Amino acid sequence: MVKGRKDYKKPSIKESVALKRYLAIMNRAAHFFETYFRNRVVYYGTELETIAIYFSATNFMHLCGVKYEKGAASFFDDCLNHHLVLEDMMIKRDGTTFQKLQVLASIDELIGSHVYLTQAGRYLYLEFDYALRTKKQILALTLKDTSLKIVPQSLLDLKRQKSFPTGVPVQCIYAKTFHSDKVEVYYLEENSSLSDFRD
Repeated sequence: MVKGRKDYKKPSIKESVALKRYLAIMNRAAHFFETYFRNRVVYYGTELETIAIYFSATNFMHLCGVKYEKGAASFFDDCLNHHLVLEDMMIKRDGTTFQKLQVLASIDELIGSHVYLTQAGRYLYLEFDYALRTKKQILALTLKDTSLKIVPQSLLDLKRQKSFPTGVPVQCIYAKTFHSDKVEVYYLEENSSLSDFRD
């Protein structure tokens, strides 16, 4: 049995129709994830600290709020290649799948000048160690510190929530691939130096 399977269910006919509408968004988000996050350590620097987030292809399925019969890595590859099989997808019983998919279209907001880093907090039933959020109440990516590394935890829709922590502005975003020291700069605030944020 798949771990956590009891938290998921087969979608109804109506839910399957809704899922089908999100296929193009999942494809675009997967391409964005491939370009900026997959197999990279992405650094987000503020005036006070820089955190390193480890992203892998298997994170993507969880951020979409689905389970896929063929597994997380296949889900990501199938999203990239337009090969998702709806019949192999399960959605969350608590109804959050469609909330996650709604904000998935805005995932590119996590790279650029309008990103804020928050400290630990609680959002409804979810506890997190950090979160990246958009300046406007659009979305947040919560993060978990596993003591070995910081990893993505959940994608949240902030549009209807007023109580999410504000955080501080991110001034620098850069990445390194897992197997290289080559640095890709995604965002650097004007009049800032990358060396101020290097690990």
